[in-house]
Amino acid sequence: MTKENLFKKPLVIGIIGIIALLGGFYFLSNNITGNVILENRTTFSSLSLIGSLLIACSAVLIIYSIKKK
Repeated sequence: MTKENLFKKPLVIGIIGIIALLGGFYFLSNNITGNVILENRTTFSSLSLIGSLLIACSAVLIIYSIKKK
């Protein structure tokens, strides 16, 4: 029985990238999405940082999976 590494398949990498993109949009708060203009407060939220990092990582994963095909 041979082991198959799923992380070498572009389809799996693309699906992980899409899940990370959705998670990134979920973690974004109103500080980044535009509501900050109406409220005029500049508080820092670690969840918005996590969301931004997830969106950046998902963009890299999706581009990598497209170029790998």
